[in-house]
Amino acid sequence: MTSRTRKNEGAALFVVLMIIMVGTASAVFSASTVSYEVRGAGFARQQLQTRYAARAGLVGGLEWFDIFGPETVRSIMLTPGSTEGVQFSCVSGSGCYPEPPLANNRRAYRLYPQHYDALLSQDGGVTPGLLENVPVDPAYSFGPTSAHTPVVVVDIYDEHVVSTLAPGAAAQGGTKFKYMRSTLTARGRAQVSAVSDHAESEDLGREQNEAAADMRAYIVSGPFITGS
Repeated sequence: MTSRTRKNEGAALFVVLMIIMVGTASAVFSASTVSYEVRGAGFARQQLQTRYAARAGLVGGLEWFDIFGPETVRSIMLTPGSTEGVQFSCVSGSGCYPEPPLANNRRAYRLYPQHYDALLSQDGGVTPGLLENVPVDPAYSFGPTSAHTPVVVVDIYDEHVVSTLAPGAAAQGGTKFKYMRSTLTARGRAQVSAVSDHAESEDLGREQNEAAADMRAYIVSGPFITGS
């Protein structure tokens, strides 16, 4: 009886150890799965926030375009390096991240965050600015405790002056109006701000933990009066 009891006890101990091992393995697998799920949810949230930042930048670009008007915008697009009618211009080679500077012969113009800052009130609200708020605010875009900060630039290009009536215009004709059709592309980026992130020199300085999202709009502006 003593020998059989010891064998039974040994078998019971083996079963208990197997149950403990299976339970431990299941717990480790569950913890690993939850960790990946949390990381995946974080990546999805970061991508969605970056997309919203790009959309806000696009709306800000439309507002900036509306403030200065198609004539001024077309003038600076046709004159590379010109700053007529605007308060900020990024000089090539001065670190105009997150995108490389536009080529000198490119018929386009790029809006940086400084363009919107220049349109805010410069004396604490005593004199109203042309803009009340910047289109992309890090505290509101990603939250005040986020490790990432949004950076958005807006490219304006593809300027074409056409005489075709804009959607919603009177259909009877008889006017000498022309309109400018152009494309706006907002390039949103989410960069790590709380800690130093490794930048990839072969990728134009982009960071390893950076998210990107672009938004595009085709607009018709004007009219230009070309004569009676």
